[in-house]
Amino acid sequence: MDGIAISAKNLSKKYRLYDSPQHRLKEALHPLRKKYHREFWALRDVSFELKKGESLGIIGRNGSGKSTLLQILCGVLQPSDGGVQVSGSISALLELGAGFNPDFTGRQNVYLNGAIKGFTKEQMDDRLEAIFGFADIGEFIDQPVKTYSSGMYVRLAFAAAINIDPDILVVDEALSVGDMFFQAKCMTRIKKMIDSGVTLLFVSHDLSSIKSLCKHSIWLQNGLTKALGDSGEVALEYGKFLIGDVNAANIQPKKVVVSKLPDTPLSTLNGISEKFARDDFLDAQKHFRSGTGAAKFKAIEVSGENDEPINNSMVFDQRIKIKAYIEFFEDYGNIAVGYHIRNKQRQEIIGHDSFALGTDIYKKKFRKGDRLAINFITRLPLQHGVYNINLLISSFTDQNMFSDVVFLDWIENAYIFEMRIRESVPVWDFVQIPVGLDYEISG
Repeated sequence: MDGIAISAKNLSKKYRLYDSPQHRLKEALHPLRKKYHREFWALRDVSFELKKGESLGIIGRNGSGKSTLLQILCGVLQPSDGGVQVSGSISALLELGAGFNPDFTGRQNVYLNGAIKGFTKEQMDDRLEAIFGFADIGEFIDQPVKTYSSGMYVRLAFAAAINIDPDILVVDEALSVGDMFFQAKCMTRIKKMIDSGVTLLFVSHDLSSIKSLCKHSIWLQNGLTKALGDSGEVALEYGKFLIGDVNAANIQPKKVVVSKLPDTPLSTLNGISEKFARDDFLDAQKHFRSGTGAAKFKAIEVSGENDEPINNSMVFDQRIKIKAYIEFFEDYGNIAVGYHIRNKQRQEIIGHDSFALGTDIYKKKFRKGDRLAINFITRLPLQHGVYNINLLISSFTDQNMFSDVVFLDWIENAYIFEMRIRESVPVWDFVQIPVGLDYEISG
């Protein structure tokens, strides 16, 4: 275990499910040990090792086994099979208000939480100011926690968890109930803890947070390990799965009935027909392609503003054209075409789409065989590094919540390029946009 914070080998957790309490009693009393239950495996043969000072993200749909895994790692549950070894003290935020007595005040619960973790009253006295300052719930600290809002609960719980100098910090989605200012403060604190050598286990549905905080991730599906490895790669695979899941839920069994196109069809595109004869994205594994296939990207070209070649290398704030060529294989309407530019950690940095830009593409009705060429003209005020462009075609009628969105095509790594180091002054932030400045000096 030298250098290893957590070692999990073939962890499994089985539950017995009964249709009613009477069936549980019948099974317990039956002279021939007749079974009235069915087995449910919340976790099955999950294995991984996490080195000290590293971070592991855990992703998956609700009911995939994420919380069960964390509870086993923290000693709250015992596995049915397999084993786990943990080196170091754990501070866990497994669920909202876990470990708090609702009738105690916030102050009393902080002392109780510290005592459970082995701290003396004097040691907790030294930490009170930091805990209360981070929680920032004012006079409510001396009110019973049963009177707290969910936001107050998580503020105090998180503040107590991070201020007891843990070797391993475990966070299970609890931060999602906090306001945006508190979430930003928590993320900053977590990053500082990682930099100081704290090991992190982090469960979240926010893939951007996972990619930002965690070097490695594990994707759980129905209690099984679906993928384990680099967070960016695992998030790509999981995102591809989610797109398919969304499409399966939202696609209607009948084709969309569309009206006749104007007299000048979109397939009449002078001088660019050869672009549609290409297919730059045949390698689905390379591009993590997903979608229904009702419309597909055929090619992408990225050039300078005046169509000059750029050879996958850009300078700060360069203006570029992103040209995408699309062919329709089914009749479809209510279309939006977009792009995302991501950094090497696969975090979305900038992007846009035809619907948000207010174009009339959304109002057009496309027929099978139609071709669409679209140009995005943008600029790149980006930090130096390697980036990739992702392309997507979607269709939806809910223009507010996008609850019925269907992804027709989604291409990861459609184009990869490098931003060169700015020659004058390096860019230290992800994005640097023009800023006005004035000042005055008084003697």
